[in-house]
Amino acid sequence: MSQGKFEGQSAFVTGAATGIGESCARKLAGGGASVAVCDIDEEGGARIAESIRNEGGRAGFIRADLTDWEQVRTAVEGFQHEQGRLDIAIHSAGGFPRYLSLLDCPVEAWDLVVDSNLKTMFYLLKAAAPLMIEGGYGRFVSLSSMAARSGVNPNPPHYTAAKAGVLGLTRQAARELGPHGITVNAVAPANVRTPRTVKIRTEERIRHIERTTPVGRLSEPDEIAEAVLFLCSPEASYITGVTLDANGGATMV
Repeated sequence: MSQGKFEGQSAFVTGAATGIGESCARKLAGGGASVAVCDIDEEGGARIAESIRNEGGRAGFIRADLTDWEQVRTAVEGFQHEQGRLDIAIHSAGGFPRYLSLLDCPVEAWDLVVDSNLKTMFYLLKAAAPLMIEGGYGRFVSLSSMAARSGVNPNPPHYTAAKAGVLGLTRQAARELGPHGITVNAVAPANVRTPRTVKIRTEERIRHIERTTPVGRLSEPDEIAEAVLFLCSPEASYITGVTLDANGGATMV
């Protein structure tokens, strides 16, 4: 993205203490946006916001438990009030702690993963959409997953279901918010080389992913962030309700 593409805009990014969210926050700030680095990880989020400021960008850290509606509403409304506008919301928070099969998935684990990936998106949409409607403009992008698009590789059932829900909610929100000048889209990565995803994958699984992916490797967070930022850009003004697959060709094999 060119320098200054997001000049004057404000962006709220969840899961921004690490991985794809961090890359999105850094790139938006590099493009001129004022960025809210939102995460439950206070130490990590504050470190990223400070690093962005040290590099000349505008960023502040907001701690929020995204599964708590009041915390989400307060965080988003507070940021919009401070900035005077809300142009972009990126939902990168979520994930899963470990691989489980359908039969091995504990009943008590279901809500935690579905809530952290899907309910959090609903809360962010519900908080951000009225403010974007007020401004007559908005870009909302959520991170889904190849798990919601393909059954080629094994994935935990609660994560797969939640990320498929992200795609359905994306289409629903796009339909309702389009008349207000707001686009709603999703990006579905495959396997991204972030600290968390590498930690929960064995070397054998990583080698398998590399062998079965046409480009022959895992993606880097910056590559996924570029796809997200395209959907946040003015050039993507006629794109809404879609899922952009960023998986190195994995879903076509």
